[in-house]
Amino acid sequence: MSTPPPPPASGAAGAATGGTVGATGATAAHVHATLPPHAGQAPPPPKPNLFVRTWAYRGKITFGLFLAYSSANFFYNWRLQKIRDTIPPNTVLHWRITDGSIVETDTDKGYYQKALRAASGNTPAPVSTLIDIVTAIKHAKDDPRIVGIMANFSTANKTQPGNALGLAQIQELRNAIQEFKEAKAKALGGEDKVSLIAYTDSFDNQSQYYLASVFDKVYMQPSGSIPLVGLSSTVPFFKTLLGRFGIQVRAEARKEYKSMVSPFTETELPPPQKQNLFDLLKGLNAQLLADIAKSRARALGSDPVEKLNHLIQIGPFMGSEAKDEGLVDGLVYKRDCGKMIEKHGAFGLAHYLRVKSKEHTNKLAKTGEPSLVVGIIYLIGGIKRGGGDFGANTIVRGIREAANDPAVDAIVLRIDSGGGDVVASDTIGDAIRWCQDEKKKPVVVSFGNTSASGGYFVSTHAKAIMAQPTTVTGSIGVASLRPYFTPEFFKLIGVSVEQFFTGSSDTSFLNDLEGNALTRYKRQIDATYSDFIKRVADGRKLTIEQVENVAGGRVMNGKEALKAGLVDKLGGLSQAVRLAGDYGLEAHKAAGHLPSDMQVDNIVVKVFPKPKPWVQQIVESITGDEAVDMYAKEKIRSMMMRVMGGDFVGLLQEVGLSEEEVFGNGVGRQVVEIEDLRVV
Repeated sequence: MSTPPPPPASGAAGAATGGTVGATGATAAHVHATLPPHAGQAPPPPKPNLFVRTWAYRGKITFGLFLAYSSANFFYNWRLQKIRDTIPPNTVLHWRITDGSIVETDTDKGYYQKALRAASGNTPAPVSTLIDIVTAIKHAKDDPRIVGIMANFSTANKTQPGNALGLAQIQELRNAIQEFKEAKAKALGGEDKVSLIAYTDSFDNQSQYYLASVFDKVYMQPSGSIPLVGLSSTVPFFKTLLGRFGIQVRAEARKEYKSMVSPFTETELPPPQKQNLFDLLKGLNAQLLADIAKSRARALGSDPVEKLNHLIQIGPFMGSEAKDEGLVDGLVYKRDCGKMIEKHGAFGLAHYLRVKSKEHTNKLAKTGEPSLVVGIIYLIGGIKRGGGDFGANTIVRGIREAANDPAVDAIVLRIDSGGGDVVASDTIGDAIRWCQDEKKKPVVVSFGNTSASGGYFVSTHAKAIMAQPTTVTGSIGVASLRPYFTPEFFKLIGVSVEQFFTGSSDTSFLNDLEGNALTRYKRQIDATYSDFIKRVADGRKLTIEQVENVAGGRVMNGKEALKAGLVDKLGGLSQAVRLAGDYGLEAHKAAGHLPSDMQVDNIVVKVFPKPKPWVQQIVESITGDEAVDMYAKEKIRSMMMRVMGGDFVGLLQEVGLSEEEVFGNGVGRQVVEIEDLRVV
């Protein structure tokens, strides 16, 4: 049996123990060295995944994507617009024409006004101004890329009702197209190389055909028609109707040709007025037929004018009849016309004007060529006091703005008005004199379809007056109307009236003018007429006798006015702008601002008065158009209520009688005005 060994000595044991401990410490140190750094601490959070990191930067990423998309979209649209604005060779301009698509001036002015109307769903049909269309055609005439124009008169283009063009406006368009035709025939080597095509499903009126006839080829849908029947005018007479209600009209006119009062005082026109109206229509009709005959000479035969005179006696014409008579060249559909020009490029006329205007502006900026600036002010419709689009205050403001603009060299006043208030006419006439005498800026007046009576009163002292051969002008005369409500009227409606005066009773419509009151009334009419005659003589450098020979209320066309010395030249708005620019250049030369031999071909047009502030545009956009519609509805409702209530004084006011006669100075206020002559 063995026994356990004795324990080691203490020293040895200590050494052994120490060795063991040392070995253990070394092992611990080795283990510590091989452990992760965070051993013995809380574990770190896990790293975020891609979605979390992307979400953290969502704002910056979104902005970056938006910036990239916007840049790419901008570049794409810019490039697309550049392609759209590129006019290829052998291009035919496409022109859509409907009643109301061409206007003298666009009264729907201002970006905010149009934007708000579009937002409300009341988007008007696109319109172009007359001068813009003429300018586009004149640009195209000298543009080698353009080889023709295709005009579409189809009623399918019509989105809203509008007014047809007048004869003078059509003449200006016809002249521009004729110039285009002649220039292109020379440049391309023959008329057969020029594509001038007019197409319609049916002509709504003969004004459309008058314009279409200047094109080389006129096509119509087989079921269409042409209302070629000559010019006419209808004058209603109210004397008998007013008499039935016990209303008499005290009227004074100077002189025998002034027909504005006749519908209220006669049952038919007096012989001088009847003859004057017939002569006017006859002259306008002759001009219309002569223009059509010149354009359609080949198709109409050896004596086109005589044939047209015969045709207007038997019109209107259905499609097959129109083709047989040479009024149209073929009966086709729109798709057939498209095939005729499919080998050519297509470009919208309005789009062409925008592109060409930009090209022209860039060219002037590069070359540094000088330009003249002509301001245009439009006077459209009845001449009246106050504001509104064409009120006297607005016209005067436009003249003053243009006169005070240092960039403007001359001014054109475009008038399409049959007359109106004598005070308003005098106010506008004075502004023209002030502009020329004090601001030394020439004013040229351009007559549109009509510029008679008050419209001529305004123009007497202009530097020059221009009119088209078919412009209706003259009517140098004065007329005044004053209704008298007899006792029979009040007996008829069952009303009794008692009046009290502290002074004259001449302003009361319940009292007829007699004795001294009637004498004063006539004397004032005579004085106004005499002043009108003197103004014309002074402004036109004529004798009183010369003016008297063409005055007395006589109306005439532009050709006759030229012979009588009432206008200086025949031409349209574009020619008036050119003439005004030449006068402005002469004024600069006379003042020593420019060399005497300097020539300036470029003219820039600015329309005055300038657009209203955007805040005012917004307010008027909200109320203006709605007010027009509501005005018409309220007018009808008010007239019906006055008839039902027997308020015939108010009824006359509603139909505009008091508005045009405007009473003051103790008796009826004189009005310089022409009757509403409708030539269709």
